[in-house]
Amino acid sequence: MSESKLTPILDSLKQSVIEKFDINIPKEKISIHIKANDSSVDDVKVTFEEVFSFYFINEKENLSARPCFDYTKLNSIGYYENGVGEFANLDCPKDEITEKDISLPNFALELFNSSMFIEARSIKINDKKFRVGYPCI
Repeated sequence: MSESKLTPILDSLKQSVIEKFDINIPKEKISIHIKANDSSVDDVKVTFEEVFSFYFINEKENLSARPCFDYTKLNSIGYYENGVGEFANLDCPKDEITEKDISLPNFALELFNSSMFIEARSIKINDKKFRVGYPCI
């Protein structure tokens, strides 16, 4: 399926509600069940496949200040062919970070008060699969 057809589908999911969010590390998948805001559209299942990395960033600096945060509102979801920027583990000293320690997420999800960045080789939206490949560093 063409990447040019992916963006309009992702755009149609803006301002939706996430009903279920599943991260399956052994299968390298992240699945999201979305109730579309548009009543003419059925519920949508988005599955990121061959996930290399993912990052969840909460707006709050102190996660313990709020025992549960709202990630049910999907404000937007986007695909970035060249990635959204380089991510690396901050626990590694800068001079010890190698290319293997850096990931380049190619999907960005803006939630109500947080964001999620995913580096995946393909995405499946219901029965349509898009093999996008990993971005290059």
